[in-house]
Amino acid sequence: MWYDLFALFYDRALEDLYAPFRPAAVEALRLGEGAVVLDVPCGTGQSLDLLVSAVGPSGAVIGVDASRGMLRQARRRADRAGWETVTLHHAGAAEVDVVRTDTSAGTGGLDGILCALGLTALPDWEATFEGLFDLLRPGGRFVLFDVHAAERTKETRSVEVVARADLSREAWRPLEARCADFHREILSASPRQFGGDLYVASGTKPAG
Repeated sequence: MWYDLFALFYDRALEDLYAPFRPAAVEALRLGEGAVVLDVPCGTGQSLDLLVSAVGPSGAVIGVDASRGMLRQARRRADRAGWETVTLHHAGAAEVDVVRTDTSAGTGGLDGILCALGLTALPDWEATFEGLFDLLRPGGRFVLFDVHAAERTKETRSVEVVARADLSREAWRPLEARCADFHREILSASPRQFGGDLYVASGTKPAG
């Protein structure tokens, strides 16, 4: 699997690039003390420190990734930091049963879901979004942190080859359709570095 190999140099190649912008995505979740949040795909765990801080010692962070290599790096990161509130699962983003049965998720649904650089790389991405959105409790927050290329450039194609992604995908559209308070912010990042506009899209799951 490509991402198992990619995991060996992912952090060295990309962590400094995305790190300055990840706080904006976590802040959009509006997590509080004791919240339960899903990070999917969690990759090498680049967002875990921010999520752990946001939910506090009484909260829970559930990380899910389909790549064993990525998950191995995330586990190393969590073990080094001693994060007792983090649980990690090897599963695809569409395999939501692993989260439904996680005891730390309780029975009321998740308080937040962070989907970072995921929906542009998944084949059945719209169905995956719907499955994930169903995991949220009413009032829970869903946040996308991703890239969109309105105009395709050589940088777009390069990023797509490396990430196995489709940056022309308007991955925020299903979220926009479900949330009255939908908001999308294009971040002040160079499109040449990311292959398009880096953005945060967010919304609250309505009651009922």
